[in-house]
Amino acid sequence: MSTPDSTTPSILTARQAITDIVLALLLVGLGGLSAAWLGGFLAERLEFPMLAILLAQGLVFLIGLQLILHWRGHHWRHLGLRPIRFQDLGRTLAALLLVFLANAVFVSLVFWIQPDQIQGHEQNLTDIAGLLAPDLSLPAIGLMMLFVGFYEEVLARGLLLQRARNLFAGTWGPVLLSSLLFGLGHLYQGWVGTLQTTLMGIVLSCLTLRWQTLWPAIFAHAIINTASFGLVRELGNSPW
Repeated sequence: MSTPDSTTPSILTARQAITDIVLALLLVGLGGLSAAWLGGFLAERLEFPMLAILLAQGLVFLIGLQLILHWRGHHWRHLGLRPIRFQDLGRTLAALLLVFLANAVFVSLVFWIQPDQIQGHEQNLTDIAGLLAPDLSLPAIGLMMLFVGFYEEVLARGLLLQRARNLFAGTWGPVLLSSLLFGLGHLYQGWVGTLQTTLMGIVLSCLTLRWQTLWPAIFAHAIINTASFGLVRELGNSPW
């Protein structure tokens, strides 16, 4: 019988896997609502930056995931949180390069078909960055994005991907399902942002399955978010 300290988690039935996926999606909704309320309260009453919304959301996510894991008798390492190794740094660079190349191809296609959509997407991201972190330094944003990358990857490339593997044989079924759910969680960015994050999810999911660790995906996610925040904020402040 599997225990929280066992090396390999117990194999879940399809019903159990679907239940966990549904619980995770409900957790996303609860986390969003809780974050909006708590983050708004902290920003208004205590003058916290609106980026506190992401902090509140992350805490809800992690507490909920811990409850799901405890219920199943699993441990965080069963989601891919294994000890960090030096080679994970090189893997992070490889993940960044592959995500960048995939995104460059995607953006080029969208720009070729509907160039105005790219401009609208950039403006949307600029508005979001201006709302969440108008005055924070880039290092402070980087620390927050490391936390965001951590809880989003544990949820998407951890729980959702692993549960999807209980539903589908092979690689592409779990990768596509978990990545699509991850992308749909970014609908507030419009269809371009939703497809971008889905594509990023596909790349990171494939790499996570290959390397059997979440850390390269976590670090790459954090770097991408930090660079995106810094870039769109600079574009928003540019007189051009």
